[in-house]
Amino acid sequence: MTRCLLNIDLGELPGEDEQLYALAHLANIACGGHAGDEASMRRALELCERHGTLAGAHPSYADREGFGRKALDVAPEVLRAQVAEQCGQLAALARERGVPVRHAKPHGALYHAANKSPELARAVVAGVVEALGTNVTFVGPGAGALRDAARAAGLGYAREGFADRGTLPDGSLIPRGQPGAVLTDVARARENTVRLATGGTVDTLCVHGDTPGAVALAREVRAMLDALEQPPEPIGDSALRLVLPEAVDRGLAREALCALPGVRDAVITEAHACVYFDPATPPESPALVLTRLRVAPVAPVEHPLIRIRVRYDGEDLPKVAEHTGLTVDEVVRRHTAREYTVRCVGFLPGFAYLGDVDPRIACPRLPVPRTRVPALAVGIAGERTGVYPFASPGGWNLVGTALDFTAFDPQRGAVLHLGDRVRFERVDE
Repeated sequence: MTRCLLNIDLGELPGEDEQLYALAHLANIACGGHAGDEASMRRALELCERHGTLAGAHPSYADREGFGRKALDVAPEVLRAQVAEQCGQLAALARERGVPVRHAKPHGALYHAANKSPELARAVVAGVVEALGTNVTFVGPGAGALRDAARAAGLGYAREGFADRGTLPDGSLIPRGQPGAVLTDVARARENTVRLATGGTVDTLCVHGDTPGAVALAREVRAMLDALEQPPEPIGDSALRLVLPEAVDRGLAREALCALPGVRDAVITEAHACVYFDPATPPESPALVLTRLRVAPVAPVEHPLIRIRVRYDGEDLPKVAEHTGLTVDEVVRRHTAREYTVRCVGFLPGFAYLGDVDPRIACPRLPVPRTRVPALAVGIAGERTGVYPFASPGGWNLVGTALDFTAFDPQRGAVLHLGDRVRFERVDE
C-alpha cells in the first residue's frame, strides 16, 4: 500500500448503504464473530465486486451479543481456531464468487487486546494465515504486538488510523462510551484525515460503517484522501493546477490561495484551482493551504441567496422534457424546486455555473452549439444550470428567460460569486 487508503468496517448492519462500498478502498467484512452471516457476507462480496473494492476479513471475539466490544478471557489456541473459522467462512464464499480476500483486520476489543499481548497477537495472526494464507495484508495499529506478529509470519502490514474516533493525548483511542470517543462531525473527521494522512504514520484510515452519518463521513474522508494524493500540476513556469475537493468552499479557497506570498491570482473552476504566481517566489505548498482551510476553526460563510425570476419559454424546454420522460411542467417544477450554488464563474464575464440540478432533468449539451444565444437565456447542461449574461454562442439547452436580472455590472463585475446561493422563481407572463 503506497498511498493512504480508506478502509470501512462493513457487513455489520441490516440495510447498510451501498455507497459505503463505492467510497471504500478496502472493505473489512464482518464474518460471524461479532456480526454477519452467510447472507450478509454474500451481499458484501457482491458489492465489493460491483464497486471494485478490495475485500478483507474482519474477525472478532465470538461475541455477537456484545458486538465484540468487550475483551473476553479466551485461550490463545481457542482464539486461533475462532479467527480461522471466521476468516475461512468468508474465504469460502469469496472463492465461490471469484473475489479474492486481500486483507484481514481484527474487530473491536480483539484489535486492542491482541495488540497488547504477544501471545494473543500470535494466535490472531496464526488464525488468519490458516484460513487465508500469507499472501494477505494485515491491517492494525502502527506499533505493537499485532504488527510484530504479522511481520514475523511474513504478512504485509498496513498501519491504521481512525478518521471517526477521538484520541487521548498519548495517541490512543478514547474508549467507547466516553465523551469524544466517536466523531460524527465532518469537520473533525477532516481534521483527523489531514493530520494522519500527511503525518507519514499511517497507510490506511478507517471509518466505521456503524458510525452515525457514516456515508457523509466516508465521502469526506475519501475526497480528502483523493485530493491529497494528487500533487499540484505545474503549468508553465508560473502556474500550478490543484484538485479542489468537493466540499471546499470555493470562495474561501480563492481567498486563501491569493493570500499566499508571491501569488498573483487564483482562478477557480469546477474541480480545480489554477494558481498564478511570481516565478521568483513560488508558493511553498498551495495544496496544504487548501487542506488547512478545510479544518480551520472559521465561522461558516453565509452566502447570500439570489432569487431570479424566470419565464419558462426556452425553445429547448420541450426537448428536455422528452429527453427526461417528464412533462414540461414537471421539468419546470424540478428546476425551481432546488437551491443552487455558484460552483465557478467563467466562459463569459458573469456566467455562473450553478449546480446541481435535479438528476431527473439533467440533460447533455447540444451536439452542435448555437451561433447565438440571447442574453439572459436560462439553460441546462449536464448537471449544471445558468444564465447567459450576454448574447453569445452556446450549447446549453435553453429552458427560459431571466427577468429583471443583471449578471454582469460594468462597475462591480460579476453579480454572482463563488458560493452564492440561487433560486429560480417561475413567472407566467
